[in-house]
Amino acid sequence: MKKIKIIDLLNMRARNEEMPRKIKYDATEFQYDGEYGMYYDENFDSLEDIILLFKRLNDEVEIIEEDKKIEKISYDDHVGIDLSEAVCNKLNEVIDAVNKLKVDGKD
Repeated sequence: MKKIKIIDLLNMRARNEEMPRKIKYDATEFQYDGEYGMYYDENFDSLEDIILLFKRLNDEVEIIEEDKKIEKISYDDHVGIDLSEAVCNKLNEVIDAVNKLKVDGKD
């Protein structure tokens, strides 16, 4: 579980950095709307409207990471390099994904 302070989210937005797409604050999930530069919950209430912003700048939110697909490997992409290393790296990626599923399933 990765966490970040609200002030750090504001700094990311001020520096035009890529914002986490989903976060959780006080058991409520919010999704980032890049057009308006704000986080909204399922009722379209913004995070900024819900909290007293200046009293909560050091509060933490949880970043909900997006699942990424595990890409297939191709022999043609690895001609001339050690294919066994590429296979080991891909297997480790699959193992990490399975382990994450096991951990997430226990929540």
